[in-house]
Amino acid sequence: MYQSKNLDHLGIVAAVCNEIQLEEEINKIIGIDPRQKVTCGQAVKAMTLNTLGFVDRPLYLFPEFFRTKPVELLIGKGLHAEDFNDDCLGRTLDKLYDAGLEETFMRVAANAQHYEGNNRFYHSDTSSISLQGEYTPVDGDIDAAPITITHGFSKDNRPDLKQFVVSLITGRHLPVFIQTLSGNTSDKTHFRILAETYAASVQKVWSEDRIWVWDSAFFTEKNLLSVPTELRWISRVPETLLDAKELIRTSTTKDLKESTLLAGYHLFSTEMMYASIRQRWILVFSEKAYAREMKTLEKRINREKERIEKKLWHLSKQEFNCKKDAVQALQKLQQKWRYHTIKDEKVTVKKRKDSGGRGRPKNTDSLKNVFFVYATIKQDGDRVQQAMLRKGRFIIATNVLDEELSDEDIVQGYKNQQQVERGFRFLKDPLFFAHSLFLKNEKRIMAMVMIMGLGLLVYALAERKLRMNLQQVHETVPDQKGKPTDHPTIRRMFQVFEGISVLYDKDGMILEVMNIRDTPRKVLSLFGTKYEAVYGIGV
Repeated sequence: MYQSKNLDHLGIVAAVCNEIQLEEEINKIIGIDPRQKVTCGQAVKAMTLNTLGFVDRPLYLFPEFFRTKPVELLIGKGLHAEDFNDDCLGRTLDKLYDAGLEETFMRVAANAQHYEGNNRFYHSDTSSISLQGEYTPVDGDIDAAPITITHGFSKDNRPDLKQFVVSLITGRHLPVFIQTLSGNTSDKTHFRILAETYAASVQKVWSEDRIWVWDSAFFTEKNLLSVPTELRWISRVPETLLDAKELIRTSTTKDLKESTLLAGYHLFSTEMMYASIRQRWILVFSEKAYAREMKTLEKRINREKERIEKKLWHLSKQEFNCKKDAVQALQKLQQKWRYHTIKDEKVTVKKRKDSGGRGRPKNTDSLKNVFFVYATIKQDGDRVQQAMLRKGRFIIATNVLDEELSDEDIVQGYKNQQQVERGFRFLKDPLFFAHSLFLKNEKRIMAMVMIMGLGLLVYALAERKLRMNLQQVHETVPDQKGKPTDHPTIRRMFQVFEGISVLYDKDGMILEVMNIRDTPRKVLSLFGTKYEAVYGIGV
């Protein structure tokens, strides 16, 4: 006579979707077909709920996923799990692609921008997602496919698999832009095209005063000359540049001034001219990075010593026809050494039978001289010292020359580049829906990546909203160890909502939402009345 369905944390996800008007915005962009029971906005909301359900379900199992969920409470009255079949969702993905994926995402994300706060930076980066299977174009025409699923530089360390590339731009807290690229896309080329094509659109929606942050792949002469002159940027300088090597080599510890705002950092700022553009270059020395890199250097030195000693042992067993050949073989081996040099070397000569036979030679045997080379090694003090001088040091460049931003502001802006890296970690988490990218149609893969971006947006917004409200009212919630915190992860808060369910009567009417414990009740009160209403509080 009664039944229950699992609500868990999905009520919060649905409420965030409602707050950013996800369903309404999608329906405005794509339109509403009166012949369809499920609108595209509702289908997108359903897929977003699925991405944050933390279960691995492909599209054709959507009805199975929602069969245990209160669909009418999460998405809309009159809807059932069976309505979200693969035909419905597939058509929605096709319509999203036709409407323009990048523009659609930016319009939805713009509704959340007031939660971004006072942020000065855009953080841009790319990552690869590997796929199983051949992934040949459905129509057989590679040129007609919008992207190519192919081999490329794998940031997943899976060069054996084909892949596509995801480009992501975030602010300090929220994603701003997402795009799907071919698997062999070069960062150096993409960053330039991204700035030329989408920078104006992103800045128009979010802010024209922000500064773009890139990694060292952006810093090429062609890119610097191609991006709009009014675009302000920060980038790490590749250490392979001669100017960068010279700055690191010639700067001394006296030049580096300890930062009063960034603990453990020492900075040296100078003006440089590169690609005919005046720039501020900041040489950064990080104490933590130095300690970490010195440990790595020590391991490399020890490993090289072991490899060299093994090769020298094998070399000492090798016969040479003359002393010159023996010495040249040793010199050739030494050319590959980075941190060691020869301490002692010795060439010895022995008699061998011309015929090459074994045993003591007879008086009638013809003999020849063979040479052996022996060597011991030591650390090359100069090379090790030069390597140590580079540890913990890197250069950040910017075309912001005025005093609007201090050196510390520039460095902190670059350090926050980890925000976009967190976004990629979330997208590639095995618990996330990205693992179910089984689609064979490139257009639908691109549309699904946009849905994944919406999942990231909702997740980040929920976490940002909760933390803001906790700090505003000076409250805390227990973390996974039971200790109070005012900056919990939203994934942890999702876990405490586990077990909350909706009770139905025999006619399918909702009787009550059950199992709302103290911590979930407190979290919902922090989110606000609209979030509480989803869980039946105050209704």
